[in-house]
Amino acid sequence: MAKAIVAVIDSQVAGISGDMLLSSLVDAGANKGKIINAVFASQDFLKGSEVISASFDKIVSHGFSATRFRFVYKDSILTRRGTDMQKSLARCCDSIGLDQRAKVFAFESLKTIISSEAIIHGEDFGKVHLHESSSIDTLADLIGTAVALQDLELFDAKILSTKVAVGGGVIRFSHGVVSNPANAILEIFRGKHFTLIGGLVSEELTTPTGAAMLVNIASETTNFYPNMAPEKVGYGAGKKEFNNIPNFLKIVIGESNLAIQASKDLVYVIETNVDDTTGEIIGNVIERLTEADAKDVTVTSGISKKNRPTYLIKVISDPAKLNIMLQILFEESGTLGVRVHEVERYLLARTVLTLPIVIKDLRFDVQVKIVKDSAGRLVSVKPEFDHVRIIASRAGLSVKRAMELVNNEVFQKVGLM
Repeated sequence: MAKAIVAVIDSQVAGISGDMLLSSLVDAGANKGKIINAVFASQDFLKGSEVISASFDKIVSHGFSATRFRFVYKDSILTRRGTDMQKSLARCCDSIGLDQRAKVFAFESLKTIISSEAIIHGEDFGKVHLHESSSIDTLADLIGTAVALQDLELFDAKILSTKVAVGGGVIRFSHGVVSNPANAILEIFRGKHFTLIGGLVSEELTTPTGAAMLVNIASETTNFYPNMAPEKVGYGAGKKEFNNIPNFLKIVIGESNLAIQASKDLVYVIETNVDDTTGEIIGNVIERLTEADAKDVTVTSGISKKNRPTYLIKVISDPAKLNIMLQILFEESGTLGVRVHEVERYLLARTVLTLPIVIKDLRFDVQVKIVKDSAGRLVSVKPEFDHVRIIASRAGLSVKRAMELVNNEVFQKVGLM
């Protein structure tokens, strides 16, 4: 049975910063020598900077052993244009021979930081000047982490994130005092599949560099660890010391022996019982919910109290659509109450292809959903039903016969037969 590499970046207690992520990867076994050489190389591409020393030291935080990145440098320039930082990063990545995926990761992470600043300050991307993120410290975190991920072969892994602790209180920086999480953190995570939590201290726990790298390497937030056999565990310590929590980021790397790799997401299951209504009303409710992008709608008939005929309406909804689903149910079904459950949903990875199909000398383009297991073997092939119905109408066939003919051609084209 084929196995897949899985990694979990666990920042639900102490958050994530660039140096914490880098240190956790070293603690998990990434080659320190390669990383330190790359960090020293970065000074050659950033004018006004000088690396004094770089090392990974073992420390103990609240009784737990962890690795901390100790980085000493001089930087005579306090602010740099974001695009200049990009050029320096690109030249450094080329000079140390990073693989393409590692280069893309480092470059996109920096681009994420610059883009967040552009949105916050209402500036064009090319005019953004960086302050806290403009030093060689940022470059060292990006390049060092890219080297570490490449060394551990994690660009081939499925990487998940726990909920991300951001802390609380206020932050004082170059633009003044703002509430935590800072604007840049919110912009970096906005629209992404990550869940933020406050955490246990009134301090900044997650930094823009850490956040930017996380959204460019992890695919989503998970509430629970996936099915995996842990093989490597790394603890990356931050610079701050807290009274009540250890300040480290945890990364767990292992293998999953699931034949079919499924991702998880969070959905809401909404249920309500409706009586004293008609089939037409229920049909309209289904149409309205479907038009509002409900992931699924099912209706089951039954008998309720006092032997009344009833309908059980069950809706699966994306969290962002919950309010509109509730509104439709209250307005259109006449229900006075609903039950809402937050559940995890497992999703098989699928590919949608458009294949040319010839039926009775007529050519059609049919969308086909294809599911493969982790070894690349076909598990499921399903033509789009609406396309099959069109073929049946134009070719003068029953839908059942059209489905048989389409399946036969599709299976041959994708290699199942």
